[in-house]
Amino acid sequence: MDMQLKKLHDWAENNARECIFPFWCSDFIRDPVNGGFYGRVTLDMQVDHTEPRGLTLAGRMVYAFSTAYRIFGEQKYAEAADYAYADLVKRFYDPEFGGAYTSVSAEGQTLADNKPIYCEAFWVMGCAAYGRARNDGRAIDLAMECARKLENCGKWAPASYYNNMNRDWTPAEGMGFGKGGGFEIPEGAVMFPHHLCQAYVQLYRARPDEMIRKSLREMLDFILTRLFDPEHCCFKTIVAADGSRVGMHQSFGHDCEISYLAMTVAQLVGTEDEKRRMKELVTKVLYRILEADFDAYGSLCNGGDLTSGEREASHVWWAQAEAVTAMLCGYQLTGDRKFLDACMVQVEFIEAYFVDREHGDWYSNILVDETGGHIVDGMHGFDKLNGGKCPFHNSQMCFEVMHRTAQMMEDEEYG
Repeated sequence: MDMQLKKLHDWAENNARECIFPFWCSDFIRDPVNGGFYGRVTLDMQVDHTEPRGLTLAGRMVYAFSTAYRIFGEQKYAEAADYAYADLVKRFYDPEFGGAYTSVSAEGQTLADNKPIYCEAFWVMGCAAYGRARNDGRAIDLAMECARKLENCGKWAPASYYNNMNRDWTPAEGMGFGKGGGFEIPEGAVMFPHHLCQAYVQLYRARPDEMIRKSLREMLDFILTRLFDPEHCCFKTIVAADGSRVGMHQSFGHDCEISYLAMTVAQLVGTEDEKRRMKELVTKVLYRILEADFDAYGSLCNGGDLTSGEREASHVWWAQAEAVTAMLCGYQLTGDRKFLDACMVQVEFIEAYFVDREHGDWYSNILVDETGGHIVDGMHGFDKLNGGKCPFHNSQMCFEVMHRTAQMMEDEEYG
C-alpha cells in the first residue's frame, strides 16, 4: 500500500469529521427564532442577525450535509441534512414557476425573485444530493423541475445559458447576484456553467435522465472544443462568441476545479474517444498548474495575469481545496509522483495556515510571508460564514480525496 495515499485519505476524513463539520453542524449557526441558518457569522464569531439568507449558501449546505450522511452514515449528518433541506424548500422554493428565489430575509420575506444560473445550480445540486442520500423522490423531482426550466428556457445554445433570468424564466440583464448585481460580460460571450455541470452530475447519479445526460454531453463537448485555451494551456474564464478568450486574468482555482470535473463528466457520459481526448487535455492543464501556478510555499496562487505573469499574493480557502483534488487527479491520470508530492505539500499548507483550531472549519484568506501566516481580507472577506463562505469546496475536496485514494489503493491491492 502507498502510505502517502493512506495518509492523504486519513487526513481528508479527519479534516471533514473533526474540523469542517463540527462548525457547520453546530447549533451556534442555527437561528432559533426564525429557523434555518444565520446569513453571516464574523471571524470573531459574532452573528449578524440582519444578513439576508442566500440560495447559494443554502443549497451548498444541503449538498454538504447530505453527502456527509451518504458517505459516513452517521445520524448527526442525516439530521443536519433534513434540517437544511426543509429550510431550503420552505424559504426558497417558487411554487408558481419552479426553481428557487435568490434571496430571502431572515423572517422569510422574498427579497430577490430572479433566477441566476449560478444560484439555481445550487438548488439543483442540493435537492439532488439530498434525494440521493435520503432516498427522497420528491427532492429529485424538484431538482428535475428546475433543470427542465433551465434547459427549456435558460439555454440559448448547447452548454450556453443566460446568466440571469426573471422569476418567470425570461432572460434578464446582468449576472443577477453579488454586490451590485455582479459583473457584466460582453454580448454573445459565455461563462462555462461549471456549477450547473456539478449539479447535473449529482442529478444524473440520483436519476439517470436522458435530458441530463444530453446536457452533460454538450458540456463535455464545450470543454473539448471551446473552453480550452491551447496558447496558455488553461480554461478560458469567459469565452467570446467567436471562441476567443475575454480578458487575460486567469483563475487557477477554477482551472483546478474544472480539470477534475471534466474528467468526471467524461467518465460518466463520454465515449472512449472523448475520455482519451479529455485525459490528454486535462493532463496538459494540470502540468501547467503544477509547474507555474504554485508559490514558493507550495500553495496554489489564486490567479494572475497571463500577459504580465503577475500572481495574487494572498490565498483563498476554496482554491486551496480545489488544488488538493486537482493534484491528486493529476497523479491518477499520469502516475507522476510530482503531482502527489504537490498535493501533500498543499495539504501541509492548509493544515499550517487555514485550519481554525479554535472555532473549527477554515479561515477565508491567508497571506504568508517571512514573518508567518496572516489572516487577511479577500474573496468572501474575513467571515466564518456568509453567502460565499460555506462548507462546499472543502467538504467536496474531502469527499473527492477519500474516493480517489480508496480507488487507487484498491487498484494497487488487486492490480
